[in-house]
Amino acid sequence: MSIIEIQWKLERKEFLVKRDRATLLSTRQTWISLGIIVLFVSVVAYAIITWQYERAKSQETMEVVFATVKHVSPFVLPMIVIIVGLFEIGGEIMIRFTSLMQRVRAEGKAEGKVEGKAEGRTEGKAEVYQAWRADWERRRQEADAKGIPFNDPPPPDPGNSLQS
Repeated sequence: MSIIEIQWKLERKEFLVKRDRATLLSTRQTWISLGIIVLFVSVVAYAIITWQYERAKSQETMEVVFATVKHVSPFVLPMIVIIVGLFEIGGEIMIRFTSLMQRVRAEGKAEGKVEGKAEGRTEGKAEVYQAWRADWERRRQEADAKGIPFNDPPPPDPGNSLQS
C-alpha cells in the first residue's frame, strides 16, 4: 500500500467522521428545545396540581381558575429566566469553546506540517545517501572485479552532509 493510498484513506476517514458528527452549536438548539418542553411540562404539571388543590378547597370554578393562575404565574417567570439564561450562557461558552478548538486545531496542523517537512527532508537525504553509497559500492566492486584501479572518493558521511 503506497503512502498516497494511506493518506487518501485517512483523509476519507476524517471526512466521514466530520460529516457524521453533530456540530457543537447544533446541540445548543436541541437543548433549547428540550428546555422549552421541560418548561411546558413543568408548568402544566404544576397547574394541574394547583388546580386539584384549589378545587378541593372551593367549588367555584372561577375562583379555582384565579387561584391556579395566581400560583402558577410566579413559577413561570423564574423558570423562563433560568432556562433562557442558562442556554444563553451555555451557548456563549460553546461558541467560545468551538473557536478555541478550531484555533488549537489550526495551530496543530501548522506545527505538524513543519515537523513533517523537516522529517521528510531528513528521510529524503538519508535515502539519497544510501542510493549514492550503493552506487559507489557497485562501481568499486565492478572496478575491483575488472582489476581497474578505483580512485573515486567515497560519499561523505551523512552526519556531516545532513545538516542544512
